[in-house]
Amino acid sequence: MTDRDSHKGDEDSTVLIPVNAAEAEDLPVTLVKTLAPLHIVVLGYYLVPNQAAPEQVRSNHKEEATAAIDDAVSQFTDRGAEVESVVVFTHDKDETIDHVADEYDVDAVLTPGEYVEELSRVLVPMRGDENLEKIISFSTDLLRQSDVTATLYNVAESDGDASHGELLLRGARDRLAENGIDPDRVNWQVDRGDSPGDKIVTTAQEYDVLIVGESEPSLRERILGRITGHVVDRVEKPVFVVRDR
Repeated sequence: MTDRDSHKGDEDSTVLIPVNAAEAEDLPVTLVKTLAPLHIVVLGYYLVPNQAAPEQVRSNHKEEATAAIDDAVSQFTDRGAEVESVVVFTHDKDETIDHVADEYDVDAVLTPGEYVEELSRVLVPMRGDENLEKIISFSTDLLRQSDVTATLYNVAESDGDASHGELLLRGARDRLAENGIDPDRVNWQVDRGDSPGDKIVTTAQEYDVLIVGESEPSLRERILGRITGHVVDRVEKPVFVVRDR
């Protein structure tokens, strides 16, 4: 593990990976391989029953919870990754994720899903988010440090929206190229539909992982967000939620 401020001068993104500390679980090899070049924060959350005190549960289960997280951390350190870790005993998983994401100043939070043997295709829905620049920055780091290809994606509800969506995606693709990403690795696609969330969920089935932006300033509110929350709750793929901070 490293000092929590050691990454501040570096350009690589920081990813928070929540792991259930009540269970010893191996992270998918394909995930570790893809993320190892980035800065990683492993959050071990141990859910405490409402009627129990976190301090009491911690005193009884701290050793096993720490061991479970050490297993996850070692998968990254074995690949030479820069990793930090924290174990939290909590009544509220989402609130804890949001707090730790702020404390460690992470760029994206990973929500779990069904992993394939090789992460190769990334879907990046864009809709003019205020944190568009942060989505582009995180996408740049992920593409630069891996062999994945990306599809920038927009759902339009009218012809006017479709024209705006095309400009948005072409501009984002140009920004990625300016950041050193080969344009051949980045496609763009505008679809028509009355429900952007439903359309994204359907299209996501063709991809290995998603990159989406927060629709609210906190992860807790983001889960209830109209589009991003709809996608995260329904899509079966892992999702990187890029924070708007």
